[in-house]
Amino acid sequence: MPKTTTAKRTFKIVDLIRQRSSFQYIEVPNFPVEVVIEVTTTGLLTTPEPASSAVFDRLEGVARDKLEEYEKIITEELGALETKIGKLLEQSKPEEAEKMVEATTASVKNALASAEPAAQKAIEQRLEKEKQGDKLLTEARVKTGLKVTFGVISLGAGAAKLAATSGADVTSYLSIAKTLLDFGLEIKQQLKGEDTLRKDLKDGVTAFLESRESVITQALKRQKLTTTGSIPKNPMKAIEFIAKGISAAGQEVTKGRNADAVLKDVLDFVGKGINSKINDAEKSRVAYRNHTAKMRHNVDSVSAKADELTKAMKAAKNLKDGVKIGAECMKVKAGVRGLAEALGQAESFLDEMQQVMKGGGLECDDSTILQKLKRIDLATIASQGGDLVSNIKSVYDLVSNVAAAAA
Repeated sequence: MPKTTTAKRTFKIVDLIRQRSSFQYIEVPNFPVEVVIEVTTTGLLTTPEPASSAVFDRLEGVARDKLEEYEKIITEELGALETKIGKLLEQSKPEEAEKMVEATTASVKNALASAEPAAQKAIEQRLEKEKQGDKLLTEARVKTGLKVTFGVISLGAGAAKLAATSGADVTSYLSIAKTLLDFGLEIKQQLKGEDTLRKDLKDGVTAFLESRESVITQALKRQKLTTTGSIPKNPMKAIEFIAKGISAAGQEVTKGRNADAVLKDVLDFVGKGINSKINDAEKSRVAYRNHTAKMRHNVDSVSAKADELTKAMKAAKNLKDGVKIGAECMKVKAGVRGLAEALGQAESFLDEMQQVMKGGGLECDDSTILQKLKRIDLATIASQGGDLVSNIKSVYDLVSNVAAAAA
């Protein structure tokens, strides 16, 4: 009975798919491979020697070559899958992408299943060549065992990123939103001082009015006119009224001066008496003017960035939450218009106050100035600004969420 000797070699491949750096949208698990080659030699009279290691080296070589062929086939198939999935995700079709991944997983599994018989055939063919120069192998048989640990291919983090961004440049959107938020926070900081500045301005103008009224009363007493009747509310007319009263009072009061000289004397007295209060009011006016000018500059910057982001959202039609971000940008722009109107009212008031205080403000009725002073309460800068900052924060949060999904 013939005698046999079986020799075995086992070699392992850590991962059949070595080129996986290009896989952005799919997760491809490792495919470790274990190959077992058994060569059985036969002897008629004595137990034969086992096949040499050199023979096994050559048999292993053809097995590796065959597996590399399958590696190339599978890698190309996965590369094609990458391209198709990228296009589907840009079109916001993640469900179709999932189905395609499932189909490819089945295809790769079939390919790996056919790798074992292909490797067996390649080794058998090589053994036939070996037999031609080696009598020991004349009756030799070979058996190949191939084990592949198969994992499931799936959509990866890159797919989630593309699904969220639809290929859009989220980094640039986040940069715009960040700049928008910076301006919004600057406006928020300015709003903290709005009430104080407005109060200082109102107090300064009120003090100016009270001082002017006091000085005119002093002018009456100085000219010894205490029963002149009702004095007009308009300061200039009140001064003319005083001058006429002095002229009518006779030589004791006029001391030989005509009405024009008396009028000039009263004007000089009143003007000098209220100059210090004009300075206080003007200082408050300048502070509030600078505040509103800086606020308008920031509001203009917010408007420009909101326009930029709105345009970007219109272009990125498939961007996740792009419509929502665009809608929030429109709210920001509406807030800009509201705040711009409030700033316009404040600036108009400041212009009027400046005119009032020029030359002592002797042209205006105190009642008229008080009415103008109330206009600043109509300029809802604090309310409008607070709403605007809130809208800006919403835009930033939405863009940040998209960026986080794309990270």
